[in-house]
Amino acid sequence: MSTVTSGQSERTVAGWDRVSALLLHTERLLQLVENDDPATCDRSVDLELIRQLCGSVAEMREALVDREGQLARVTERSEALARAQADAIVHSAEIIDELERTKQSLSDARAAAEQAAQDTQRLADTVFEQTHDGVLVFHNHTCVACNDNSLDLLNSTRDDVIGRWPVSFTRAKLDTGASAETLLRQICTPGYAEEARSLEVRLQPVETHEFWAEVTATEFRMKDVGHVLLVVRDITARKKFEVELRRHRDFLNNIINAVPDPLSVKAVDRTLVVANDAFCNVLGVTRDEVLGQNADQLLPQHLASHIHSIEDRLLSTGDCSMAEHEIPRADGTTSIVSTKRSVFQDESSGERFIVATSRDITDDRLREDRLRLLASVFNSSTEGVAILSSEGTIREANPAFLSMSWNAEGTVLGRAISEALRFDDRELATALKQVEAGTSWSGKATATDKNRVTRSYWVSLSPSADLEEVSGRIIALVSDITELEATQAKLRRQAMYDNLTGLPNRRFFREHLQRLIEHSPSSSGVTICFLDLDDFKHVNDSAGHSTGDTLLQSVGRRIERVVGPDAFVARFGGDEFAIILTSEQQVLRPLAETLEGLLCAFRESFALGDTDAVVGLSIGVTHFPQHATDVDTLMCNADIAMYAAKAAGKNRIRIFTSDMQDGVNMRHQVQTKLRRALSEGEIGLCYQPKVDAETGQSAGCEALARWRTSSGEYIPPSDFIPVAEQTGLILPLGEVVFQLAAEQACRWFRQGIAPHIAVNVSPHQLRHPRYIEQLDDVLKQTGASADWFELEITEYAMMDDVVHAVSVIETLSARGFRVAIDDFGTGYSSLSYIKSFPIHTLKIDLSFVRDVTHDFQSNAIVRSIVSLGTGLGLTIVAEGVETAEQASVLTEAGVSILQGYYIGKPMSAQQYESWLEEQVGKTWPFVVQ
Repeated sequence: MSTVTSGQSERTVAGWDRVSALLLHTERLLQLVENDDPATCDRSVDLELIRQLCGSVAEMREALVDREGQLARVTERSEALARAQADAIVHSAEIIDELERTKQSLSDARAAAEQAAQDTQRLADTVFEQTHDGVLVFHNHTCVACNDNSLDLLNSTRDDVIGRWPVSFTRAKLDTGASAETLLRQICTPGYAEEARSLEVRLQPVETHEFWAEVTATEFRMKDVGHVLLVVRDITARKKFEVELRRHRDFLNNIINAVPDPLSVKAVDRTLVVANDAFCNVLGVTRDEVLGQNADQLLPQHLASHIHSIEDRLLSTGDCSMAEHEIPRADGTTSIVSTKRSVFQDESSGERFIVATSRDITDDRLREDRLRLLASVFNSSTEGVAILSSEGTIREANPAFLSMSWNAEGTVLGRAISEALRFDDRELATALKQVEAGTSWSGKATATDKNRVTRSYWVSLSPSADLEEVSGRIIALVSDITELEATQAKLRRQAMYDNLTGLPNRRFFREHLQRLIEHSPSSSGVTICFLDLDDFKHVNDSAGHSTGDTLLQSVGRRIERVVGPDAFVARFGGDEFAIILTSEQQVLRPLAETLEGLLCAFRESFALGDTDAVVGLSIGVTHFPQHATDVDTLMCNADIAMYAAKAAGKNRIRIFTSDMQDGVNMRHQVQTKLRRALSEGEIGLCYQPKVDAETGQSAGCEALARWRTSSGEYIPPSDFIPVAEQTGLILPLGEVVFQLAAEQACRWFRQGIAPHIAVNVSPHQLRHPRYIEQLDDVLKQTGASADWFELEITEYAMMDDVVHAVSVIETLSARGFRVAIDDFGTGYSSLSYIKSFPIHTLKIDLSFVRDVTHDFQSNAIVRSIVSLGTGLGLTIVAEGVETAEQASVLTEAGVSILQGYYIGKPMSAQQYESWLEEQVGKTWPFVVQ
């Protein structure tokens, strides 16, 4: 643009020069004309034309001047524009250069950013894959990404996790045992996990052991969509450490709390930081109420001020002397405590603490008063008290003891006790050794009092720890039993002898017979004779009771005279007498001769003052051990024989035989019929159902033996089971019952009915050496399985021979049988034995079940049995349930299985099958819905 402008300016200046020259020439010409220059006139120039030309030239000049001004302005603008253009070009060049540099910087930055992004991606990939934790990314509770460690932790493949909710999260548990899946789903929900959320759970991967995991969820957005990053960290080791740490902490706390004396720790500002149970119990507060509080607020102001001054002195001087305080108790009473305080400094923080341990010495103070009282009692007691050395030397004695000894002036001190009281020397030496070993001893001694009268004393020696010497002390308590012995002898005679005749009574007779049985070898014989006077009532009624008493006294003397002094003669009461003759006595005089001598002697009359009386004898005889081996049976047999003698016409002798007792005959008949019934198949089974108390579903049944003869006669179990027990037929009977139960179980199994049958086992079966072999034979023969049966063994049978019972039951359990203790609660088993038996079920005796709704003791026993059985992991069965109320109470008490008429009466196999069908959909009232 500047070049064009310059050319135009040059042309304008040239034109302007030509116009100026023309105008000058014209002006000169016009001047000449005006001056009438002839030269010009001669040319005949038109003056007017020249004037017009001058005007045009002047106008042109003005126009040129104006154009020149415009041109100057244009030129100025062009130059300014050129300068601006030049400046713009220069600035543009600078901008372009700056843009080039910026472009290069951006290119370098982009390259660096791309490199950083690549490095960040590699770092993220490294962190994601190489971290020791499991990392999973979730969207809508579906895993979209995971690292290899998460697959290892969850014991899963990538296909098992990606696109799914992990199975391990479904099986996760909290430390309470509750499911943790809901909480895991919550923290995996965007919005819920706006901040990082952590959860500690137990994860149970498939086919591996469970482990503790800390699951942390963090929300992030990816492609404008909410995602959750889940980090799973194995914290099993940490949890074990925490458990161990808690164990150590609890161990320390338990130690502190086990200290029976109050213990507390306070900071310098009296803030309570530690308080054991004893401390809290004394003040009647809880630990949470006082920890962190000022300890002075727990005490009355005057006591708090006093303790404050003691602790200030302790902090300043370290004085740790004991101090006694009266502390108000929570119950309103006051206790005296002795407190020891010390200062403890924490090495890490430098803080100082006051440790105070207190001991309640209220009892000590009371004990001191008591000791003073005991000293007074010791000196004023009417019982003799002496303190002996271990050798029996008298160290101290109260006045009563001194008065009992041969020397009442106190010279017995320092002497042996045997010098004051007369003992058997060997017995006393043994007693002193026994007491020195820690076992008390008591025995009898005699001494001569100050009146030279020999009296009897009962001496008790017991050990007593000596606080002053290493050797022990012995306390001797001496009681004068002279009068007591006389009284006891009198009472014993009254208790053991007949007041009328002076003969031993029934009680003495039983004891004497028991001793003979226990100490006589089985080959030696003892004869028991019961004697009853014939027609004594007639004498008593006709002559009067006084005469009757005289007659009884005479009868006793006559019996003693006939049988001799070595025989034991007793009167039971009324007109009944008894005699015991040993085999040694019968060698000297045969039994028949003695008894016939009695009958002959009683043919003679008895002189009763003004009248005479003749009474006969009916004698019943039984022998040990031929007829029985226990006292009760022997006496019963003799009584039966005596009544047989009376029934035979009186004044006779009858020796016991089994046919004298109708019951014996009946048992014999039942025994005979039962043998035939077992061989001819008259024994059958019925089944009493059982139900689960919690669900109301069937829990199997109990097989019960039933006897119906070929003629249709029904014999109840109460008639033939005891006979079978007594005669040994219980063994074949038990074998038949199990055979029938096994056959029925197989039939039910084939029908699709799960067989669960309880079978009773008698003590004789349990003791039989082939019992387990018999069970195995039946199982093999029928094809039944041992786990279909529960064998019910009575508590008595188990305790009869514990070692054998444990061995048999262990074998049965190993075979697969379930074992139950039947009639539990009625026997005498020890709990220490119960845990030794590998049993599965306790069956509560029906006597407790029957009264459980109205008898507190029965209810308590049932609950105790349930608690015991539950603690041992046993099933608890209640039999004899007859009412809905009983069923409800037993269910509430925790009984596992119910059995009884309320559930179902004993029924045939077909009826039991129908009963099972009726149970489908049935709701029992006792089942908690």
